[in-house]
Amino acid sequence: MEWLIPDLSKHFGINIDIDVNGEIRRFAPETELVLFRIVQESLRNVGKHAQATKAWVYIDFGKYKATLTIKDNGRGFLLPERVGDLAALGKLGLTGMQERAQLIGGRLSIQSKPEVGTMVTVAVPNSGNLEDNEV
Repeated sequence: MEWLIPDLSKHFGINIDIDVNGEIRRFAPETELVLFRIVQESLRNVGKHAQATKAWVYIDFGKYKATLTIKDNGRGFLLPERVGDLAALGKLGLTGMQERAQLIGGRLSIQSKPEVGTMVTVAVPNSGNLEDNEV
């Protein structure tokens, strides 16, 4: 992400801040790749569709899980009632992020409001199953 964020910021002309909280730790290579791809896809969506001027990437290393949040101040959109309906609406990138998060035992949530922006959050367990480790 050290090279990705400045590269996408320059490419799309969007100011992107990153904030890391907690004790940084490494994950299995496949988990790190999935998280990288979720950040990459989220920020590309911001650059291509959101008409945002600013985006933020927050990484919080908690005791039982790590949470990654990508937020923008763009135009947002109306979410369907079910995540499964995203594909039918042509939002294949968001559907792919959901599937990738599930593959690593994580949970992805999407919040969006027209004229406010979008926030994509993925939580991954430090080890094992997320439900077993949540506080």
